[in-house]
Amino acid sequence: MRNRHILYQAVFVLIISLIFISGCSSGESSTKVPPPTIKPDEAQTREYLSITNTEYVNGTDSTDGMKMNVYTYDLESEALNKMTDLPYNSQYPLTVVSLAEDTTYYSGEGKNKGDELFAYDMRTQQVQQLSSNLFAINAIIPDVTENTLMMAAVQKGERPVKVMFLDKATQKISILNEQDSDTTTWDIAYDPETEKAYAIQYSEEEQYEQIEKSNQTQKPMVPPSHTIIEIDPVTSQTRAIIKLKDEQILTLSARGNQLLIATAKHINKMPIGYSLVDLKTGQRKELHLPIKASSELFLDKDGNGFYFLGEKGNGDTERGIYYYDMKTDEIETVFLQKEGFINNFTLVSEFVEK
Repeated sequence: MRNRHILYQAVFVLIISLIFISGCSSGESSTKVPPPTIKPDEAQTREYLSITNTEYVNGTDSTDGMKMNVYTYDLESEALNKMTDLPYNSQYPLTVVSLAEDTTYYSGEGKNKGDELFAYDMRTQQVQQLSSNLFAINAIIPDVTENTLMMAAVQKGERPVKVMFLDKATQKISILNEQDSDTTTWDIAYDPETEKAYAIQYSEEEQYEQIEKSNQTQKPMVPPSHTIIEIDPVTSQTRAIIKLKDEQILTLSARGNQLLIATAKHINKMPIGYSLVDLKTGQRKELHLPIKASSELFLDKDGNGFYFLGEKGNGDTERGIYYYDMKTDEIETVFLQKEGFINNFTLVSEFVEK
């Protein structure tokens, strides 16, 4: 959301929502994550929300550690199902379910300092560590091309958050613009219709300059310029969609020919603005919405509404996951924060057997 790790450039949004605690490490297995075997002509699309909700293990305090409860919410049947729970021992609790693979991908504590990517096989209940040189993981998209997972993550010993692609069969990670030491990635998104990925990026050097100005003037920090790029996951070719000066892009969602973005004029300051951006022209249309959401927004298949994590607004401060219909302005409740804390959620669109 996304992001968001302990380095300054991404931590502040997530620090608000994190409860740092050490837990029990998951066991590891040599079992390979099975690649998808479904062919497009033998499958249909299923869409659901994958939800991460953290709680104390004993329900009261941190004595026994914490856990990540993993849920799915089917968008067609509106059925909410608890899939599993996993130890919460990472800097940022992040899980994403792939029902097609019966697998939950998640951030977990590695052997050294930092978070690594793990896969939990929900059939065999075995865990496999998929990375070995990461420091933090801010976002996971389970399937952007056949057998490929996409992340926004940081390598050990480095500073910027990078766009990374993991080949599930070989566990090899490729990094977009690997040698660029100045550009950091704030959040990523994927459009299942166009099969293109998107990333919010900004310059670390420019952000440092803005931090210095804020410290000197004792005024709220003005964000560095933020750019959204489109990425072809197959060729790694990129193109710029829109660049906003002195404005932070907090999160994004892509569907069809449009992007939905949340923005802020100052770091960690209200109000939050919302806009639709035409992917072909880059033109921006501002929306006037009552909601308060800064981390997760996901357009639905038809682009008529979106799911968000936050508050309804207009005096309703109950935190949860909601659906906002942009045609009727109606808001539907999906998952309320009753026990624990909703850390993040993802809209997953994938092929399943007919």
